[in-house]
Amino acid sequence: MWKTILRRILLMIPQIIILSLLVFFVAKLMPGDPFSGKINPNTDPKTIEALKHQLGLYDPPLVQYGHWVQNIFRGDFGQSYTYNRPVLGLIGERAANTFWLGLLTAVLTYTVAIPLGLIAGKNEGKWPDRVIAFYNFVVNSVPPFAIYLIFLILFSFILKIFPSTGTVSASAHGFVQIFFSRIYHMILPAIAMMLSGTTAIVQYLRSGIIDNTKEDYVRTARAKGVPEKVIFRKHILRNAFLPIASSLGGTITGLLSGAIVAESIFSYPGMGQLFLQSVNSRDYSVMITLTLLFGILTLLGNLLSDIIMSIVDPRIRIQ
Repeated sequence: MWKTILRRILLMIPQIIILSLLVFFVAKLMPGDPFSGKINPNTDPKTIEALKHQLGLYDPPLVQYGHWVQNIFRGDFGQSYTYNRPVLGLIGERAANTFWLGLLTAVLTYTVAIPLGLIAGKNEGKWPDRVIAFYNFVVNSVPPFAIYLIFLILFSFILKIFPSTGTVSASAHGFVQIFFSRIYHMILPAIAMMLSGTTAIVQYLRSGIIDNTKEDYVRTARAKGVPEKVIFRKHILRNAFLPIASSLGGTITGLLSGAIVAESIFSYPGMGQLFLQSVNSRDYSVMITLTLLFGILTLLGNLLSDIIMSIVDPRIRIQ
């Protein structure tokens, strides 16, 4: 298995190089520049031009790319034009918020989805299965952004149960108060994202249980007199979990990539919201770094999924 991991890591190197080229040059093709929104009738054009020359915005694209790569290897991802601070520190602060929100969402998603999938799979065609199928149908029929807006309007503005912005209340002091305040601010967006995330897991698990119940090895185990609980636990359930295990790597790395739409609607200061702000303000340093980070996390997620699958299902290991 170690050879497989090493091979996949080596294959990631050219993928990251191609990704960095695409990210950098596509960002440069966007209209405007970081100073477009700061120009007013009182702005001195010479000052803007001097800043552009100072930042190398008039250098050839390949030269700009070379400088950018050299700075990355030195740990310098540039300065944010909007916030006027190092990009790495800015993203680091937002990454912590996104991670905790993603972690809570993942815990809620699997806590709800796995029992629902088990109930639906074990009761095929019965009323519990029909109720869960109706739940899946309703949630899949509503776009995620609509669910977020409904939750925000209902629970924040009408019922006033949860806050609509921020991560921690201004009145919170001390570790305990800040900890519970952070969770309180995350509950609403986490539950809203959880609804959209459960449907696929429920369907995968339900279909896996139903399909594996009809396999020959299950019939053989029953013919040998193996107890039904043992058959379900060791044969049906284990194989039914394979599709979920294959997506687990993407879920784990997705904790840091954030939910752009959800963070924007709930005004949650995470990496998703920061990415949208950087696009709107043409903050190239932040935008390029975040896009590259999301791409690398996706590659790492695929690698982690392969590792998990090779552990739970030795048949797919590459020799």
